[in-house]
Amino acid sequence: MQTLILATEGMAAYGLQTFDVQRRVNHFPTRSAVMGLLGAAKGIQRSQHKLLFALSQELKIAVQVRQQGQKIVDYHTVQNYRSPAGKIQQGTKPTYREYWCDTVFNFGISAEESVLEDLIKHVKSPIFTLFQGRKSCPLTRPLYHSLVEEENPADALMSLGEGLVYSDVTAQHQVATTQLRDLTTVKAQQYAMRKVYICGVHHEPTD
Repeated sequence: MQTLILATEGMAAYGLQTFDVQRRVNHFPTRSAVMGLLGAAKGIQRSQHKLLFALSQELKIAVQVRQQGQKIVDYHTVQNYRSPAGKIQQGTKPTYREYWCDTVFNFGISAEESVLEDLIKHVKSPIFTLFQGRKSCPLTRPLYHSLVEEENPADALMSLGEGLVYSDVTAQHQVATTQLRDLTTVKAQQYAMRKVYICGVHHEPTD
């Protein structure tokens, strides 16, 4: 089994699930965000959530934060907004949306060879336009980085250099674990909890 390496740079807004006035961003891309990128590349519609779920089941995913960047907050007003109960409310509501600027993220995607071949084809020539979380955050570089001979996505990312890795699976240099509700389910826009393995190692600079 191999690992597909993807890379993004620039402004990003991988948000957390919320209906609050404050639209927060996570400090690393969530698994659901990665699935959104891959789904858009493959042309999977929002209504085809069962296809996205099936794809999710075939993948092991890890994310590496190479550069966190700086957080900024933008003021918006929203009309006909969604309440915490999920109902559309009439009127206007202010929101404050967070973004990360100058980020560098790597993504490791491990799967069977046929699955990776299809992903590589669509990542290099995506069907839908790809964004880093929100439409105001377009990609600033080609998403495809490389294909490496490593079945563990976290180990594959750590071989690239320094930066904490958040992974589906445990790996070398694990330092902690956490829980996050970002696992794609068979139901649209509903996510399950998963255990996230945090791994990292300090690389000494070379001459």
